[in-house]
Amino acid sequence: MSIHVLVIDDHTLVRQGISSLIQSEPDLMVVGEASSVADGRTLLRTTPADVLIVDVSLPDGSGLDLVRATRERSATMGIVVLTMHSEDDTLLGALDAGASALVLKSASSDEVVNAVRRAAVAPDAFTANGLAAAMRRQQAAEAARPHLTPREGEVLQHLAAGGSVAQVASMLFMSESTVKTHIGKVYDKLGANNRAAAIMAAVRLGLVAPDESSSMWAADRSFAPGRR
Repeated sequence: MSIHVLVIDDHTLVRQGISSLIQSEPDLMVVGEASSVADGRTLLRTTPADVLIVDVSLPDGSGLDLVRATRERSATMGIVVLTMHSEDDTLLGALDAGASALVLKSASSDEVVNAVRRAAVAPDAFTANGLAAAMRRQQAAEAARPHLTPREGEVLQHLAAGGSVAQVASMLFMSESTVKTHIGKVYDKLGANNRAAAIMAAVRLGLVAPDESSSMWAADRSFAPGRR
């Protein structure tokens, strides 16, 4: 019995090439194609399949969002992420989203075909070249990341949102002097000497999302003693 495959990629030549490769295998069959996240969602709802092959970069969003949504609906569908991006973030993002495999577009035809077959029989067993090294680098980065206490993290989030010392104190039911003490500790851990530097460091380290720091320049300057 053939393994039924869906292919989602916005580049026509790439999508056709993948489909032709799949169709050339006696045990594989392409049953649908799409070029966007929206069309992919429709395709997944209307076309039964065993394996999804999806690109990361699509014109209306990330293929990883489609991977995550697909995995939430089905634990048995094989999902192969096919991408030109070799960064750790992409690889680990595919793992986190619930993909069965990640294959680079520079990989050989055999690698792509083998990934599809493995995904069909073991959808929950993630495989990717360089996975072990990427996880080691992630662990090293986590170990080097400053560890804020839960309260320091709350103070940092409110500062990133543009809150003044007085506002943060009111929201967290603390005195202003206690807030300033927490701010001073946050600065020390992030190696910063002002709010902007602290929030930029926090964004770089993944402690604060970029959109949460949009107000970081419009804040009061009444911080911890000696830090103006």
